Parts: sequence; structure tokens; C-alpha cells
Amino acid sequence: MSVQLIHGLYSQIVASSLISTTGEQSLVGTGVGSLSIPANGFSVGDSFHAKIGGKINSTGGGGRSEIIIRVKAGSTVLATTGAFDLDNATDQGWECELDFTVAAIGVTGSMCTNGDFVYTKDSNRQVFGYIFQDVEPFDTTISNALDITAEWNVLNSGDDIHSSNFVLCQTYKTPV
Repeated sequence: MSVQLIHGLYSQIVASSLISTTGEQSLVGTGVGSLSIPANGFSVGDSFHAKIGGKINSTGGGGRSEIIIRVKAGSTVLATTGAFDLDNATDQGWECELDFTVAAIGVTGSMCTNGDFVYTKDSNRQVFGYIFQDVEPFDTTISNALDITAEWNVLNSGDDIHSSNFVLCQTYKTPV
């Protein structure tokens, strides 16, 4: 039995842009390595782990702020939190942890993704979040680049989010 080592694919070294306007925008900052897998570069069972985090301001003005986090490969949405309400968070930490496994390859391939998005609330310093999971069609015959995006669904003055750290590793490579 051979031991599989975790292989780093990407490490963010510059914070992402501050997202404080409406519209879907990338949370991924500049880094080293690559977020792209070439066409036909996946095998069934290949698995990956990603962790991204930074700071968030959520004013809850008017009773609520609402955000959507999406995990994407090109234009394909692999998983999403959907829109969810945020409590007040002033310069608080947030984190999104993800696992991906290639379930099938080809034009009609599929990717299983699960993750969690958590942040710290102002009121009681409790961690609050959302767990999400999805299996989506995924074309492995084309080049695919990972992205993690945020979109303010209900945006108030003072709401913003950015990432300071993002790491992507391959946790399992199917033997050839």
C-alpha cells in the first residue's frame, strides 16, 4: 500500500478585493500555484480540500444583511449556500472550508462538493454559519478553474467581505 501525500495546488498571498457592492465577485486573491486543471486532467475519485477566510462586516441594517457564497468551476456552480441572513458582525473573521470529489468523468461527469461557511457574530461572539452540499454535472473534458464568489443579496451601507487566506490541496489522486 502506498501512502498518498497532500499536494498543494494554490496558496493565496495577496488579499482579495473588498466586496462591498452588489453583483457576484470573486473572493480569491492573487496567489502562487494554479486553480486550473487541464482538459481530461481528472480521474474518478480525485479529491481536493480548500479553505478560504478573511474579514466580514455585516451591519444587519434594516434588520438583515444577506449573502450568497458560490463555489464554481468556470461558469458551472458546483455548490452554493443560497441566500442566507447574517447577524451583525463588525470586522469579524469568517471561513469557508470545502471538500470536492470527482464522481464521474467525461462530458457528463459529476463533482460532489460539501462545505461550510461560518463567521463570528458581534452580539455573543458565537460562531454561526451554513453547511451546504451538492452533486453537480461537471465536464472534465475541458479546462476547469476553481473560483469562490460572494454576492450581497441584501446589501446595507457598511457591509463588506474579503479573503486574506486561501489554500487548495489535492487530498487524493487516483492511481493510474
